[in-house]
Order: sequence, then structure tokens, then C-alpha cells
Amino acid sequence: MNTSLDNDAGHGLVWCFQCAREYDEDVDLCLECAVPTTAERPTDVSAVGDDGDDQLAYELHEWTGQGRSTLDGMLARSGVPHAWQGATLIVREADEQMVDDAIAQTEVVAMPTLDLTQPTMVYELDGLEDIQHARLLRRLGDAGLSHAFDAEGDVHVYEADEEAIDDIFEGLDEADLSEREFGPGVSQDPLSVISDMFVAVGRLRKRPGDGKTVVSVVETAALIQQMRLPYGLGVEVWSEVVDESAGLSDALTDRSGVADDELQERTELLHAKLRRLV
Repeated sequence: MNTSLDNDAGHGLVWCFQCAREYDEDVDLCLECAVPTTAERPTDVSAVGDDGDDQLAYELHEWTGQGRSTLDGMLARSGVPHAWQGATLIVREADEQMVDDAIAQTEVVAMPTLDLTQPTMVYELDGLEDIQHARLLRRLGDAGLSHAFDAEGDVHVYEADEEAIDDIFEGLDEADLSEREFGPGVSQDPLSVISDMFVAVGRLRKRPGDGKTVVSVVETAALIQQMRLPYGLGVEVWSEVVDESAGLSDALTDRSGVADDELQERTELLHAKLRRLV
């Protein structure tokens, strides 16, 4: 056994991710911590983040060594800087959400939802980017598909769900609605902007050719494009308002390719959506 820390990875050595002890590659468990060894040299706590980065500590003493090992692997795969002080995980404060998500997924491993008497299969996730990995986890959960992760970070599922899961993998390049980003924000009260648009669209329903009303709708639509997601509104609802406002504004700005009945339909649709918000 070699316990020196002077050698580099890639020379037949493994490490304990918790205490940083170094072993020959055939040692599977740290003799001190009784946790699985890893082929990656652990990061020192002082190297987690830059000088100006605040750190967070997660006390995971109640977890099993395998659970901490699984979490360590997930964080490494996601590129999240981290270090261990025994069973305490140290991360950057800026990475709190990513770490919380990884912890939630690791807890699934500790309490797997798979019935291991049923045929299962494994998907290796090495080739996924961070955003694709997040989409996969979200969509598996949304679809109610049972799954569990192993220590390598690969996902195990039922063979019976293969077709549904293949469809999820094929769509990982497409963003979820929850990922949508809105504008940088405006100085006006969001509720006032929504109310102004509701009033302007109401007038447009009655007087579609009124120039002042058209200008009001177009200008307010531009404000809506710049707004952040208003507090208390879901992404789906606000996305519909943003998209319908933009569509109506475009139709009013360029009437050459828009029939009167289409313009009226757009106006009625936006008015109905805004009515639920005021």
C-alpha cells in the first residue's frame, strides 16, 4: 500500500475521496474511512473556488459511505468543484442549487425505486452535457419512470420502459419550458404593465383600426418582452402572455400579411389570457 500524496493520477493509483489517502489501484475501499476509492485525486478544501468565493458545508455523517461516494461521483461528472473533510462536503455557495439537486438524486440511490426482481437495463451518461443531464432527471421524474443511479452516475431503469426512455434521450437537445429565460426587467410595476395591456387589448377588440390603441398595444408588448417572470406566475402562463403579445404586436406592425379575422382572433385570445391575471 502506498499512502504518499506525491504521485499523480494515471499511474496505477487510487484515492479515498474523503481523507485523500493514496492506495494501489487494486484497493477498493479506504482502510481508514471504509468508503470506495476513486481514480481521481481529491481536491483540497482551499482549492474549492477562488479567493472571493464563499463556501458551504454539508454535514453528511448520517449517510452511508456508498451514498457519499455516489454523490462525489455525481458532482465530479457535473464539474462542480468540491472537497471533503471526512463526511462533510465543501462546495462553493454559487453551486448550492446544483449540489442540492445532486443530493436529491443521490437520496434516490440510497432508497431506490426499482424492484430488482424485474428486468432492468442501464444507460451510461458519460456523453451528456450538464444541461442534458438535468433535463433527463427532470423528465424521468415528470414521466413517473422508476430509476436509480449507481456509483458511476449511470442510470438504471426497467426494460419495460426502454421505449419511453429512448424517446427522452432523443429529445435532450430540446429545452424544457422551465428553462425559458425572460427579459432583464423593467422599472414599471409588473401588475401595472399587465393591466395596461389588458385595457389596451380590450379597446383594440372594439376599435381595431384606432391608431392610438394600436400604438399602446405595440409599446406595452415591448415592455412585456423586457419583463422578468412576475412573482406568483408560472413559466407556462407567462410564456403564453409573452408569445401572444409579441404575435399580436407583429401582426399590428405588419398588416400586409395578416387578415382581419386572424387579427381579431389574436386579440380575443390575448384578452382572454390577460383576463385571468387582472
